[in-house]
Amino acid sequence: MADLTPIGKSRFYVEFDGLTDKMVAKVGEVSFTGQTQGSEKPLASTKGGKTLWQSTSAGFEENPNVTIETYLCEGDMDWYNWMKGTMPKSEGGDGDWAGNRKNGAIVAYDTSDEETLRWTLTNAWIKSYKMSDLDATGSELAKETFEIVCEAIDREK
Repeated sequence: MADLTPIGKSRFYVEFDGLTDKMVAKVGEVSFTGQTQGSEKPLASTKGGKTLWQSTSAGFEENPNVTIETYLCEGDMDWYNWMKGTMPKSEGGDGDWAGNRKNGAIVAYDTSDEETLRWTLTNAWIKSYKMSDLDATGSELAKETFEIVCEAIDREK
């Protein structure tokens, strides 16, 4: 059996086409859920009165997504402009959803700075945006949160 070494959560990097060297605070849950067909009702009754069920994969219930928190940095509007580029013009965006989808990667590193895990994201775009509260009594740095949807997330390592 191979030696298994757990991976720490704090050593990672995120990049998308044209968005590199950013201050990413957190990568939220990477998630996608498969859906099934055929399992809602029996397919047939067979010899001995046994009921035959069939369940098959029917793709994704929703497109894969990931949430990324970045630090709100003066003058850096790259993530926000990416989101704005995909929004319809009628909603204040640039109206170029197809032209603003990006490929990207989430990479985790070990304590020797060696890449240990990699997920690639294909044709991603920003589905939602939120900014953290600004609070005169707070001590945390301001953050922006982007929910990113894509056509595929593939774990390569």
